[in-house]
Amino acid sequence: MLRRNTVSMVVLVLVIGLLSGVGLAAKQKVTLWSFAPNNIMEWEARKADIDKKFDIDLVIEEVPENAFVQTLQAAMMDGTNFPDIIEWRIEQNQILDADPKRSLVIPLDKYVSKSDAFKKVPAGRVAWTTYGGHVYGLPHDVHPVVLLYNDTLWKSVGVDMAKIETWDEFFVAAQKLTATKKDGKPVHYALPYDGGGLGATMWMIWQQTGAEVLDKDGKPIFTNPEFTSFTKWWVDKVKSGMLVSWDWGNFGALLADGTLAAYTTPDWYINQVDAAAAEGKYQFRVRDLPLYKKGGPRTSSWGGSFMAITRGSKKQDLLYKVMEYMQYDEPSLTSRYVDSQMVPPFSSVWNDPAFKQADPRFGGQKLGELQTELAAEMPGVNSGDIFWDAVSTDFNTQFTEMVAGRVTVEEGLKRAQDAALKRLK
Repeated sequence: MLRRNTVSMVVLVLVIGLLSGVGLAAKQKVTLWSFAPNNIMEWEARKADIDKKFDIDLVIEEVPENAFVQTLQAAMMDGTNFPDIIEWRIEQNQILDADPKRSLVIPLDKYVSKSDAFKKVPAGRVAWTTYGGHVYGLPHDVHPVVLLYNDTLWKSVGVDMAKIETWDEFFVAAQKLTATKKDGKPVHYALPYDGGGLGATMWMIWQQTGAEVLDKDGKPIFTNPEFTSFTKWWVDKVKSGMLVSWDWGNFGALLADGTLAAYTTPDWYINQVDAAAAEGKYQFRVRDLPLYKKGGPRTSSWGGSFMAITRGSKKQDLLYKVMEYMQYDEPSLTSRYVDSQMVPPFSSVWNDPAFKQADPRFGGQKLGELQTELAAEMPGVNSGDIFWDAVSTDFNTQFTEMVAGRVTVEEGLKRAQDAALKRLK
């Protein structure tokens, strides 16, 4: 009897061991690093569904934005505890490289070339994660830019902003708006701007120009005629007195008191008008961007994030499927827009009724319908290895000198070009 019980116990242990090794084994862990708290909220809300669909344990870790790149580099150099998937910002990303051997993440070319879902992402958005002809990331958002304006103020000086076709017409009309002054300064300003250089309003309008700063091979071309013309045009606008500094901490108040009569804005900054619209003193409206030149794009983009697979991660085929599902599951994308008002970069959901709702802030205009219409027209830009350093350091350093009159535009661009050329490998 004792022997029979002993045999039974052995069999039971073997069965339990077998089940533990197969059905009851711990799920495969997939680690995601993200810098974006808002996105993390979305992933945590969807974690159970993602885990079940792929039989994984998605581990979501927030890494501070100001330490993200350094932390990732250190983990990958060490070869341990690095993430499988990263979520990082579209702009100032500085982790991609035209040479896959130098990039911290792998090219996705073999996946996206066969993906039906990827075909629905606007090419202009994908351009920001394409280096050296390789697609490295899946964009989370598209962030189409519109012009939000104080219709009351503009009409008070006889301007119907809805009928303005180009930026040149806009600035001619703005002379009427800024003519009234107090203590020598305009009471109302046409647009805000970032005095540091190619950022904010300048950044958004620049994308409409087609004036590249890198050629298709990733080499700097700051001195090309188109970019030279645009820079001169913008320096002139800065000096005109019609613009006011982009004040992040006080932006809503500037809209509410009428100091700021319009601003170019992606979806994530639309809500700055909420308090002013609720107050009811002014009527606000939205429209496509005026054209830089006729026939050009009516929108641009600003900000955003993408997902990518780190070099050295295992089971990359599975990781791509997980990543694509997280970014482009259609029911989740509609919820994303309803919850956050961020337009997803996925054309097949744009006809959903969620994007066609009347917006009381803008007199019943259908903001989502306008944004998705413009998202389809997103212009592309040549980005590349030196792009962000060349813009944020080489060009911006010279831009402040141009505005101050210490160098001509031509000389400033030549200096930026020379500095950027030194960055080439």
